[in-house]
Amino acid sequence: AIGLRARGDQQNAEDYFTAGGGMGSAFGSVLVGLSIAATLFSGISFLAYPSVVYTHGIILFMGVALFCMPAAWLVLRWFLPRFLAHQYTQPYDVVEHKFGPHTRTLAAVMYVMMRIGWMAALIYAPSLAIMAAAGLDAAWFWPIVLTIGLTSTVYTVFGGIRSVIVTDAIQFCIIALGIALTIGFILWRIPVPIGEAVTDLNSTGHFHWLDFTIDPQAPLTFWTVSIGVTVANIGAYIADQMSLQRYLAGGNPKAALRSFTINVAGVLVVLSLLVGVGLAINAWYRTVEDPNLPTKIDDIFPYFLASQLPAGISGLLLAALIAATMSSMTSGINTLAGAITIDFRTRLGGPISPKQQLRFGRWASLVIGLAS
Repeated sequence: AIGLRARGDQQNAEDYFTAGGGMGSAFGSVLVGLSIAATLFSGISFLAYPSVVYTHGIILFMGVALFCMPAAWLVLRWFLPRFLAHQYTQPYDVVEHKFGPHTRTLAAVMYVMMRIGWMAALIYAPSLAIMAAAGLDAAWFWPIVLTIGLTSTVYTVFGGIRSVIVTDAIQFCIIALGIALTIGFILWRIPVPIGEAVTDLNSTGHFHWLDFTIDPQAPLTFWTVSIGVTVANIGAYIADQMSLQRYLAGGNPKAALRSFTINVAGVLVVLSLLVGVGLAINAWYRTVEDPNLPTKIDDIFPYFLASQLPAGISGLLLAALIAATMSSMTSGINTLAGAITIDFRTRLGGPISPKQQLRFGRWASLVIGLAS
């Protein structure tokens, strides 16, 4: 309902895919910044980060926290001022301006292929986790997938990028609140003093993050994390249409810079909370014996949700998992529809009016949502 209400006035494809650059106010920048953060934290991230921390400790978090800064500096000081100075109206206008129309088409094709595969995994893995947490059998898989997928598709089709941004920001808050309450519950109920639990985690190396080994078989080292995080962040914030769309939604360089800064803060907050959950669950099962504890690391977080959290908090955490899935899925639907409409139909097809562009974009959103 909020997504449909927030759709705004849509006259053409620019309104539908980039909000016509009309989200440049201070409040709009907050919404856009939280939207970028929520989009980059999918349901898969929601499950994966606690599992990695449960096993390997904080090395991944420290790598992200430290080495997101070089990428952030590059985006803020070099990329965004140049990208927005040209007053592009669509994300991949910059590719065509620098490298020509054929390169833009190739980039758009590669992007569409990548995002379609990403969206398939995006809804599949969290649905399995929801089933495990709620104690549902395999017959519930398709009802869960269809409920999440169709709900996301409906408000994305009618609301466009404005609806996606507003709902993403709300979903970000649900994600942060759900994780924070889970950590609070563990700290309140853990049967040993918190200081003792922290000492125990430290003795197992969970707070060790400066591993300079060059052993290629080591799963996480200072080098692999620093290089991987830096390259991944540069790709996400400079080359991904989901980020570029939102910079354009701000309408001016100042708003885009403000939104990106809010995004960085939001990412660090959620990442810190996910790391906290991983450490807290590890500390919990070091002091609370459970013969039914799953042997597969990725199943421990959903199992804890189902078996230990009280009603209310467990429901909120499930809502946070669904919110993380929907925030990324709606962004994927809208972005792919934008690529198909602008990068292919408008550029490579016959003449098309702004109203026809808008209608085509909506139909593209519907087809992509149903296909995903």
